[in-house]
Amino acid sequence: MKKTLFLFLLVLLGVSFCACNSDDGEQTPFVTDVEMPSEAEVFAPGDEVVVKARGFEADDDIMLCITWPLSLKEVAEGSADGVWAVVTGRTESSITFLAPGGYPAGMTEVKLFRRGRAMPLGKIAVSDGLPPEEYSLYGITNYDSDETSIDRIDMATGDVTRITTLGVGQGVRCAVNDPGTNRIYCVTSDENYGSAAFYDLTMRYYRNSGFGGVVTAGVTTGQNVAFFRYVDERFLMMNLGAVTRTSPVPSVYWQLPDGMKPEMFSEYPFVMVTGGYFLLSAHNADGDYVPVVFDARSANRVAMAGDAVRADAMMPFRILVSKEGQAEPVYSMVGGYAVAKDGVTELRLFDPATGTFGETLAEIPAAVSSLAVHVADVDRQTVYMLCGAEGAEKHLRTWEVKSGAQHTLPGTVYCSEIVLAR
Repeated sequence: MKKTLFLFLLVLLGVSFCACNSDDGEQTPFVTDVEMPSEAEVFAPGDEVVVKARGFEADDDIMLCITWPLSLKEVAEGSADGVWAVVTGRTESSITFLAPGGYPAGMTEVKLFRRGRAMPLGKIAVSDGLPPEEYSLYGITNYDSDETSIDRIDMATGDVTRITTLGVGQGVRCAVNDPGTNRIYCVTSDENYGSAAFYDLTMRYYRNSGFGGVVTAGVTTGQNVAFFRYVDERFLMMNLGAVTRTSPVPSVYWQLPDGMKPEMFSEYPFVMVTGGYFLLSAHNADGDYVPVVFDARSANRVAMAGDAVRADAMMPFRILVSKEGQAEPVYSMVGGYAVAKDGVTELRLFDPATGTFGETLAEIPAAVSSLAVHVADVDRQTVYMLCGAEGAEKHLRTWEVKSGAQHTLPGTVYCSEIVLAR
């Protein structure tokens, strides 16, 4: 049912954008002697596709129109037009791009895009690239060489499978996921605090936006990834456009409380909870951690800081709760912090309106350094926790929100942080 609904939404998207026809056919062709792969060849998402021709230019781009068959009576075919391809190589006689992911199996029309005009080149067949239905757990490991590995961790057995190793200079942190994209969004560990970046798990490629000054990443209450960027002594929020083809368009900003610097916020992803509150963790020069709230309703003002907490780590998290005494189910996202000290971690609720800690939900007999929360519904929520010292062998624990049960996953890992993605 979910997949049918998803496909129906894609149909609406395709109908609104195009019928995958180009009216540029009578224009003078940009290139000649075009050689496309055979339509009988089926590419997997992320495979390199090479188109040969005479006359390619250095700034040529590829735009795709993707179509796939549907079983709906109303519409026989779904489509998405205006999809920019990921171009990996250009010469005077060829252009190379990645077969698209994120769509059902079907045909993709390939268009050469040059200075606002498009020339049809031909079509290719691409296999299914829809995101998986279920989440997978991934471990991110940053090495001293400034390389980064991404591994899939089997949540039942603890087995680790290498997905990719990013090259030197591609260290990342603050990994989060925009559900349904099958991408791991992150902040690079370069100078000027970092840049917004992502790794596409379906198409198997990495992209750095190049927009500097990015401090941390997180997920909004609408399940969208956002980034906080420090510019002109202010924290600006920017959306996913920062890591695609468009420049970030910050809509709101906050000033930091006196004495705080942007690098204090770079250790952990932020979370957004019901009411328009962003919860961040600041690590100050004294070794304490400070809970900091950016209130979307009072943007363009100074952020609110809570009381400093003596701790070894302090990570924001959020869970779904239902409000009691309502005629109809009413749910809200509430937030808190995992506060680790002396080998024990407390999962503590936090009231963003008052800037104070509340109930301790659970006590974990381990030092948690990273966590990820899986919310299926209000009754099925699991907190995955990476436990152990940096640079040492670590293990994974889980906490079931409803029952309070804790479990240790089999096996050991060496990763720096964990993230759930689909």
